[in-house]
Amino acid sequence: MSIIESPIAALERATGSTWSAIWSAATAAATKRSKLVSEITARKLIPPDSTFVMFGSLARNEVTPSSDLDWTLLVDGQCDTQHLRVTQEISALVIKDNKGPGPTALFGTMAFSHELVHLIGGEADTNRNTTRRILLLLESRGMFGVDDLVRDRVLRNVLKRYLHEDLGYHALHDWKIRVPRFLLNDIVRFWRTMTVDYAAKRRDRAGVGWAIRNFKLRLSRKLIFTAGLAMCMSCELCPPPRLDRYEI
Repeated sequence: MSIIESPIAALERATGSTWSAIWSAATAAATKRSKLVSEITARKLIPPDSTFVMFGSLARNEVTPSSDLDWTLLVDGQCDTQHLRVTQEISALVIKDNKGPGPTALFGTMAFSHELVHLIGGEADTNRNTTRRILLLLESRGMFGVDDLVRDRVLRNVLKRYLHEDLGYHALHDWKIRVPRFLLNDIVRFWRTMTVDYAAKRRDRAGVGWAIRNFKLRLSRKLIFTAGLAMCMSCELCPPPRLDRYEI
């Protein structure tokens, strides 16, 4: 059974219903991901130590005809002047047959691992940087699936930052890490950012598009936040053996 089939099939078994619309959205997402990755690979666009990362409905298997296709060129290596050209070419591929990312410039551009890993907290950790980092953890899909080495490397370094910061405080009292509180606090901060930004966008855009943003906030955004809470709580409720040795 494929990755996109299992959760939907489990939902159908649990409810005794058929979820054809969800199947359709998942199939559309898989098709668009496959097409984009094939075109990017054929053109050899991705530089060394970089990868194409997908977010939003494209990553969550929720694509509809009006969905934005959110993506980022994730760079985990030396800066290269060609990164801008690559980003522009990928953007042209995406908007050729699809609706591109929204106007906030959160997606559809470059993201550098140094900022995601080293700028956690403080004034330098902007709302944009926090959002990219948490969404990278909670909903992203790499260009090469589970074998995307660049994305995996960045994820591990982000998690190391959170867990090692926790270790420094817990070690003072010989406590074992269970709920990673630094990560949990950042996930809560991410949720606060989304709710406050919703109100700000409604005001700045004179109410245009408020309904769809409200719906997203109440459903998909809240589910992402809940998934983050569950991930953190699972460290105490069912911790993997490697967590006690702080191996990431």
